[in-house]
Amino acid sequence: MVNDRTKDMIFRLALQNAVMHDGKANPGALIGKVISADPSFRARVLELREVIGKTVSDVNAMSLEEQKAKLSELAPELLEKKKRKKDEGLPELKGAKEGKVVTRFAPSPTGPLTLGQFLRAVMLSYGYAQKYKGKFILRIEDTDASKIERKFIEWIKEDLKKCDVHYDQCVHQSERIELYYDFAEKMIKEGKAYVCTCSAESFRELKREMKDCPCRKNSPEENMEKWEKMKNGGYEEGEAVLRLKTSMQDKNPVMRDPPIFRINKKEHPLAGKKYSVWPLYNFSCAIDDHTLGITHVFRGKEHEHNTAVQNVIYDFFGWEKPVVINFGMIRFPGMVQHTREMKELIAKGEISGWDDPRLPTIRALLRRGFVSDALKVFAFQCGLTKNDIQSSWKNLEAVNKKFIDPIAKRFMIVLNPEKITIKGKEGIAEIKEPFHPDNPDMGDKLMILEMKSVYVCGDDFEKYKGKVVRLKGAFNVTLERNAEIAGDEIVREMPKIQWVSEPHIDVKVLMKDGSALSGIGEIAMENLTIGEIIQMERVGFGRVDGKENETVTIAFGHK
Repeated sequence: MVNDRTKDMIFRLALQNAVMHDGKANPGALIGKVISADPSFRARVLELREVIGKTVSDVNAMSLEEQKAKLSELAPELLEKKKRKKDEGLPELKGAKEGKVVTRFAPSPTGPLTLGQFLRAVMLSYGYAQKYKGKFILRIEDTDASKIERKFIEWIKEDLKKCDVHYDQCVHQSERIELYYDFAEKMIKEGKAYVCTCSAESFRELKREMKDCPCRKNSPEENMEKWEKMKNGGYEEGEAVLRLKTSMQDKNPVMRDPPIFRINKKEHPLAGKKYSVWPLYNFSCAIDDHTLGITHVFRGKEHEHNTAVQNVIYDFFGWEKPVVINFGMIRFPGMVQHTREMKELIAKGEISGWDDPRLPTIRALLRRGFVSDALKVFAFQCGLTKNDIQSSWKNLEAVNKKFIDPIAKRFMIVLNPEKITIKGKEGIAEIKEPFHPDNPDMGDKLMILEMKSVYVCGDDFEKYKGKVVRLKGAFNVTLERNAEIAGDEIVREMPKIQWVSEPHIDVKVLMKDGSALSGIGEIAMENLTIGEIIQMERVGFGRVDGKENETVTIAFGHK
């Protein structure tokens, strides 16, 4: 139980956090402080969360003035304490003002959310919006019907929700086509955009030779006629595009009259066949960033050329440009980097689906027992840098372990089981063990040891055959097919091995390399629920993936 002294500390900290954040305390910000003051709570996180949640609810029901008055009465030194940086690892933003920062995460729904997207584009945008009490927008860039799917739109939203990333507004570009048309027509009429009917091959040659396209000479009126013909289906795909009129002699090839609209007659999963002329990335992005009031754009450094094109559009309309921050990618060894690669593997049947344990998708990581708090902390630890970061899975796993170790029940499983019989003792022994060695509040489990049917791991049997070992939680034996009891004294150097007896449950462990291990587990595992994170002793952490036909399937997470 949380004592009164600790409850009082939590109340004061909640008041301080609320005063620092306009009257709304964040329970997540209190957990670390309480554990720092009393490390014993590492093993009682669930209990701590419950008390903090109730306290924060009570504090947030007070007005800001009431909170300040109460904090001044109980702990005036906390009232005077300077505000700590909320997100360590995130430096201050250029031009950022509290309450005025607006950021966006703008995925194309060609697949579900990936780890790389989450650690950089999501958490930098979301983190800074939170840091400055601003606004975070989810913008679905669904203008290419050839590549997107409806399910991916919903999956991206689901993935963000499961990771406790909450957007203030959701925008679908496919619902903003008329807006894009309006701005395009303003540019056409001002002679800043033109319809090009050159073949892709001939334009590439003109671009390479830095020669003007003949379509550049069309008058605004001619371009408007061709534009209307594009919209009305008068051209087929590839026969006409709308280009930004920059300069065909620009030193940067990307800036030589880049296309801003093209024809795509494939049926759109949301808009159907209502539109056949769709904006390209740089145009829709510039229009959206301005009209949605985006103040800070976080994007990969490979988009620097795109920024230059978008700046031309901003300059034409006389708009103030957002602050653009380019970041480097976080790369993990052996990780499939691109969504298209994942699609190919799934199509070939080499990967079971988007949540296959081998993939770096958020769905796959959550399936394996990674938790959103760990992903967020790791993202902030990586900070904001333009350099690519070569990380290690062990680094991410170490952060995740800090979150799941205090809440994961322990169970013994036996892989490649070898049956032994205990000599010198008859019948059945009932052994009571805690679910967690450091958290008695989790309760106890009952393990049954039937002397004639004890199973140990095949590797342990081969390694320790003929030696004295301790059956964990029970007693010592000389390991043989007919094992003899060798006392009950616990010796530090003595090998301790897991065991399972009758009755037991079948266990299947889905490994991160795509293989599956079969074994048996203690009978207490039959009460596990799907989604529960556990530790398989001497195997590692995992998440309960399924229960069927008296078999528990565990998706392996990490050691």
